[in-house]
Amino acid sequence: MGSNRRHITWKNFHRWAGLIVAVFMLLFCFSGIILNHRDAFAGAEVSRTLLPASYKIKNYNNGIIRGTTKIGNDSLLAFGSCGIWHTDTNLDHVSDFNTGLPNGVDRRNVRNIVTDSGNNIWCGTQYGLYRLTPKGWNSVELPDNSERISDVTISPDGTGVVVVTRSKLYTVNKNDISSYTLTAPDNGENKVSLFKTIWHLHSGDLFGLIGKIVVDIIAVILVFLSLTGIILFIFPYWFKRLRQKRGEGKKNYSEAIKLYKWNFRWHNLIGYLSFVLTAVIIFTGMCLRPPLMIPFVMVKTAPLYGSTLDNDNYWHDKLRAVRWDSESGKWLLYTSDGFYTIENFEDAPVAIPVDKAPVVSPMGINAFFNESPGIWVIGSFSGICRWKPAEGICYDYYDNSPIDRSHHRSYGVGDNLVCGYSTDTPTPVVFDYSKGTSELAPMNPMLEKQPMSLWNFALELHVGRCYSPFLGPFSDLFVFIAGSIILLVVLSGYILSRRQKKSLNKSNHKSL
Repeated sequence: MGSNRRHITWKNFHRWAGLIVAVFMLLFCFSGIILNHRDAFAGAEVSRTLLPASYKIKNYNNGIIRGTTKIGNDSLLAFGSCGIWHTDTNLDHVSDFNTGLPNGVDRRNVRNIVTDSGNNIWCGTQYGLYRLTPKGWNSVELPDNSERISDVTISPDGTGVVVVTRSKLYTVNKNDISSYTLTAPDNGENKVSLFKTIWHLHSGDLFGLIGKIVVDIIAVILVFLSLTGIILFIFPYWFKRLRQKRGEGKKNYSEAIKLYKWNFRWHNLIGYLSFVLTAVIIFTGMCLRPPLMIPFVMVKTAPLYGSTLDNDNYWHDKLRAVRWDSESGKWLLYTSDGFYTIENFEDAPVAIPVDKAPVVSPMGINAFFNESPGIWVIGSFSGICRWKPAEGICYDYYDNSPIDRSHHRSYGVGDNLVCGYSTDTPTPVVFDYSKGTSELAPMNPMLEKQPMSLWNFALELHVGRCYSPFLGPFSDLFVFIAGSIILLVVLSGYILSRRQKKSLNKSNHKSL
């Protein structure tokens, strides 16, 4: 009798909890497929009028401006997540300056724009390097590069640019392009965070294209299970109506029974056979958001042998930005492992101790500006500060008081979500991702109408941030809570399938 009660409990949980999370499961799957194939969806966009208020562009928020480059006395190029704009120093009069760049805001996500000593203007987007010509932006191909671009900066002599991809550096001087794979630092261990390993496992990228395809198939399976589960929930109520009808209703009832049996059979069979894979995908997804992600971020392990993370290049997928420091005569290199100095690109970078470097959010550095010799402005989602590398001291950007590095956040976000910085305006401007800035003229309507890339929208859906207007601070836990319920639904389905299989085996054995 107790066994039957447990069976009924599992059945009811699977039925009702499965119905509740089915819609979210569909959103997770469709958004996950989009995230897995960024290049394929790079040209697709979503109107911000369809999104919650926090995603609308207002007051220069949401990364619409990352930085500016002056090209005249009262003329500058402002750039950010949606492209490039020709404007004045107050950002009052704005005109589109994207001619030559590919369609789609994701392909127009600009990392930096710089001008060399020959007045050549260079632009680095995530997807390519461009040089300004009278006809617009002209693409400059980087040899043997299939990675996204992280940064572009001027070379020390000003005659060319240095391009930073996720794993290599390029120097570009007119038509002369050289690539550099940096040497591993002394005593450097080629390790990756456990978080990164789980992230790549969740997407399938840990095993390259084949891994991504397998994960896509698992997503399709979860979509099938969700849809058939909804059908199985609805059918009994439909049967009740059909039974009350006569004539054609009885025929429809017979067809409905066949359809129900088909859904039931394949829902059980596919759910049972795919249990391990679906459970792994669901659990690894939970590990990529709070609270489970925190310990995984802090732990580093050797990359899995034979995976895409197992690379001879120590700096594989670690490079983020580089700047020439004239005070020390060295490059300042920012990576996912922290800050380094390097005299030239043939040398091994030297790590700057953590307690002598600024805190940068894992989401990356968004302001890397040389304010004066030996003083750098560093901004990220962890905040903004002034940094003197020679002293190894950071100062509060607003009051210049020394920052106690030991009490500063070492991960996550701070109170100021710095997404951009400019000194080409009448006074230096810090752009906050959430609040924007109030130090400029009212924002031009052209900027307000910029869409969001479908890939970024899918990311917001997948990690649960888009539910913040409804869940508030609990939106950070959405993935964990939803994932836990979905995992239990999948587990309960597996248990029910096993019990049904055992019951059938017993019946067949008795009949024999």
